[in-house]
Amino acid sequence: MSLLVPGILATIALVASGIRQLTVFRKGEARDTYSLILGFVGCIIAVFLVILGLNENGGRPTTGLMGTLLSALLLSIILVSSFKHPVNTLLIGVAPLTGLLTLITVMTGHVPSQMRPLTFEIGVHVATSIIAFGAVAYAGTLAILLSWQHAKLKERPVTPLIIVLPPLDAMEHLFLRTVQCAWIILTIALMTGLLYVEDFWRQQLAHKTALSVLAWLGMALALWQHLIKGGVTRMMRRIAIGAAAFLCIGYLGSKAILEFII
Repeated sequence: MSLLVPGILATIALVASGIRQLTVFRKGEARDTYSLILGFVGCIIAVFLVILGLNENGGRPTTGLMGTLLSALLLSIILVSSFKHPVNTLLIGVAPLTGLLTLITVMTGHVPSQMRPLTFEIGVHVATSIIAFGAVAYAGTLAILLSWQHAKLKERPVTPLIIVLPPLDAMEHLFLRTVQCAWIILTIALMTGLLYVEDFWRQQLAHKTALSVLAWLGMALALWQHLIKGGVTRMMRRIAIGAAAFLCIGYLGSKAILEFII
């Protein structure tokens, strides 16, 4: 079965979702039903393609599959959150990125894996790690949006686009709760890794673990910043963005190096 056609359809839907959201945002609107529908359709197809790809690869994700899966997870968090919180603006960047990764994945195909099938214990660790990535990445994207909102509020005259976004205190509250949840889930992911992974060096996980620990420390430092200074500081936002970057490099960058270079 060729995955190229559904991959192209997913990409079209996701890119259209981002463009549609950008269009209504420029018109001074935050929510748009059509961009959400397109986002959901594209995300569902992308996840379906990842499942098929994993099945063909013995349950072991390639760099392309992992990238598509993680971006689809972040997109799904944004889509579900948009029903309660007005974070639809994030679709402008995340939806087209997910579509691009999906298209690259179906065009490059899958490399058969020679590794052993996943055990239940390792599967638990992988699942919690993927969820942790989604939570940390969501915190990072919220931090980027918050930083943009802070910058626009300081401009005079205030740009009309800022009126579309929710109140700053509501966004900061959402960001804080996201950081707290992300840190807890990442803690669980690291603990399951310590319990279930047998040999970090033989399984080439040392670099990923080191970057994940740095991300964990970053999220902890962000929470410490909130504890001692209160509110959501600029440093807290920057640390959250950095932690998301560390985790992205750990999950995708190191995997790409091992797959294509080493």
